[in-house]
Amino acid sequence: MADQLKGKKPRIPVAGRHVWEWFWKMDRTREGTGYGINPLQPTQIEAWMRLRRIVPQAWHLDAIDKMDATRMRVYFEKKDDKEPEQVSSRPLTSRLFDALFPAKR
Repeated sequence: MADQLKGKKPRIPVAGRHVWEWFWKMDRTREGTGYGINPLQPTQIEAWMRLRRIVPQAWHLDAIDKMDATRMRVYFEKKDDKEPEQVSSRPLTSRLFDALFPAKR
């Protein structure tokens, strides 16, 4: 998965391709916050499986859990690598602060 997120083609074993596809379909429905993505919750996985009438085996759930942990790690590593966005090249002085946030009277 880390390779795929870096633009490389992953090598997925034939026996696990269906789980790989399930995971990416679930990933598209994951919830997030203003700070990033949230891990897939067991209730979300259960609902996704139930709607598709899939009865997962324990190894399916373990694989999805590991893929999700990797997805989260790679997502936040990628996010941390970005340079912070510069809003202004102008230094914040007390005069500029007062102009931006005038005191209420």
